[in-house]
Amino acid sequence: MVISIDLGSNTFRVALIRRTGEGFEILKTFERIVGSARGLKQSGLIGDAAKQRIFEAIKEAKAEFDFKNTPYVAVATQAFRMAKNASEIFSQIKRNFGIDFKIISGEAEAKFTAIGVKNALVRLGFRDKKYAIIDLGGASTEIGDGQNFKSFEFGIITFFESCMKLAAMRENAAGVTSEAAKFLHSLEKQIIVLTSGVPTTMAAMKIGMDYADYDAGVISGSELEFRDFRHLADELFKIDDERADIMVGKNRKMPLIAGMELLHCLLESERAKFIVVDDGLREGAGEAFLSGEFKSIIG
Repeated sequence: MVISIDLGSNTFRVALIRRTGEGFEILKTFERIVGSARGLKQSGLIGDAAKQRIFEAIKEAKAEFDFKNTPYVAVATQAFRMAKNASEIFSQIKRNFGIDFKIISGEAEAKFTAIGVKNALVRLGFRDKKYAIIDLGGASTEIGDGQNFKSFEFGIITFFESCMKLAAMRENAAGVTSEAAKFLHSLEKQIIVLTSGVPTTMAAMKIGMDYADYDAGVISGSELEFRDFRHLADELFKIDDERADIMVGKNRKMPLIAGMELLHCLLESERAKFIVVDDGLREGAGEAFLSGEFKSIIG
């Protein structure tokens, strides 16, 4: 077994994973919105409020998982690749919580995500389908097909903070995503796998599942249609902030809308099916550890 930790640009995610005869099993999960990338583009730093949210999330996770008797892997992504105070924060985490994080490259992030998605697709019955993956994060987006990977420096937090208003998002999303859309279009695929908080939340919205009731087992394998990206963005925009906090999580309304606008532009020219998978970097890093691939991927 392994405890796998993904500290992203928006979310802190933990899973307890074990290897089985047929693949991997997720025994327990934990997730908190920490907003690591909030204000990062302006300051170049992980802010004090985000740092406290990260520390509180780690404290909660330490109480939930048996770190004394279980090995762990802990990875951090784009916000920490960018932040000038990342090493200082991870020194504090090591000192206070005994957890040693690795800041991984965009390529390693894409590879781990591909491993997590591949195993999920087998579990969901998509074993023989050619697929591409979009992992839309808080400060970066990884796109690949299991063999070819690219990381692009846009995400829902950084894009939202650069626009703030819905009209500006709709004006700028196509330009921000143009190179990524070209790369995605070049990949041969029958399905496009959407992993990360935006598509999983969209799938939950479609069936009336609120944030507190989120069930990954129900959401993974869901299908989204192209019209959902603009339609759900419009619907969420109309909802007052108090109700939105219940539906999609506290303070997530506008960053989620930003993500829907980015996906709308990324997928506008695509004709493949859009399949939502909850598994991603967190699961892939743990599965890579259990199969002995982790060190070779992070380099």
